[in-house]
Amino acid sequence: MIRLYLGFCGYSNSGKTSMIVELLHRLKDYKIAVVKHTPHGIDMQDKDSKRFREAGAMEVVLLGNEQVHIKNASSLFPLLKSLEHYDIILVEGFKSYKFLPKICLGDAECENCIMRNPKIEDVVEHIERELKIERIMKELPNFNCGECNHKNCREMAEVIYRGEDNFKNCRYWNPNAVISVRVNGKDIYMGKFAQDIVIKTITGMLSAFKGVGDIEEVEIKYRVKGE
Repeated sequence: MIRLYLGFCGYSNSGKTSMIVELLHRLKDYKIAVVKHTPHGIDMQDKDSKRFREAGAMEVVLLGNEQVHIKNASSLFPLLKSLEHYDIILVEGFKSYKFLPKICLGDAECENCIMRNPKIEDVVEHIERELKIERIMKELPNFNCGECNHKNCREMAEVIYRGEDNFKNCRYWNPNAVISVRVNGKDIYMGKFAQDIVIKTITGMLSAFKGVGDIEEVEIKYRVKGE
C-alpha cells in the first residue's frame, strides 16, 4: 500500500490545525488519519480533534506525554506503523522528530523542514506528487545499485515522474513482478530473464499445491542445516 507521512509544526495559533483541516477537505479521495501531539494532557472535549473528524479524517489519535491514549504504542514511530492502512497520515506537532518531514508554520525551528509557510495549494501539490513517486518506487526493485546512472531508486523514481526517464532503463525492473533475493544477508541482483525463470518456476510449483489459489505474493526463507 502507498502511504505518506507529513508533519506540521509551529507555535500555538500558527495555523497548524487550520491547514490540516483544509487539507482534509481537499483530499477527500484518500484515506487519511491525523495524529495530534498533546504534551499538556488529553482533553476529551478537544475541539481540534472534532474539527479533524468533521473535515473527513477517518481516525484521530491524541498522543501526550509519550503515551498514546487511543492506540497501544509508547511513542510516535510505532504509532505511525500501526496506521499503515491509511494513504496519508498527517501529524500535528513533534517538531524535534528528525525522521518525519514537516511543513513549518511561522518562525518556529523544527527538524526536517521541507516547506515553510507554504500556500495550501503548494502543500496539496506536494502530497499528490509524493504519492505518485511512491507508486513508482513500488514498481522499482529498490536495489539502489546506481547502474541506471542515478544515485538511488528514489532519484530514478523522481525523474520517471518528471518524464525524463523510464522504467526500461532499470536493468533489474520487471513489468510482471518485483522480485528480490537475499543470500547470506547479501542482495542478489537478477536481470529480467533470470527473474522470469525464478517467478515461473516458483509459481508453477506452488500452483500445484491444494488451496494455494491465485498467487499475488510469495515469501520464501530457508536456512541450510549443518551436518
